[in-house]
Amino acid sequence: MIGSCGRMRGWMTVWSALVCLQAGCSKSETLTCSASIADACGGGTNCVSTWDEARINTRICARSVPTPPLRAACGGYHVITIDLVDANRSDYYDAATGRLVAIVIANGFTGTTTCVAGPAGGFTLPTCTGSISEPLPQCLDGGADAIAGGDGATD
Repeated sequence: MIGSCGRMRGWMTVWSALVCLQAGCSKSETLTCSASIADACGGGTNCVSTWDEARINTRICARSVPTPPLRAACGGYHVITIDLVDANRSDYYDAATGRLVAIVIANGFTGTTTCVAGPAGGFTLPTCTGSISEPLPQCLDGGADAIAGGDGATD
């Protein structure tokens, strides 16, 4: 029973984050970032630095428990959200350059949102509109969708 409670909390965290992303809950909120992307990503093991790589990288799949990572178009960004059970990590990629520009953690347990890596001047959360988030295809079936039909995104 404890395991299912933890899973339920994780699903609720994902659901809450998706509702906020779609509704634009954090309009114009600027977060102070704890580190730069270069410092946080260091040797590249904690980050996927480009949108092109993130769209096909299967290493991202194992990070999200119990659900597959989700992606969405959000303002001028492509966003990948990874469920961390009691929190969500959202990686923001600049839609124009494809570069990773911010990593934001939304903690469902504490109700806080923090920028763990991003610009020195802070990161302004974008207002998200449009279609709902969708799972990364490479995490659903080993990548058959990504190989057969592009990345499956409606970017």
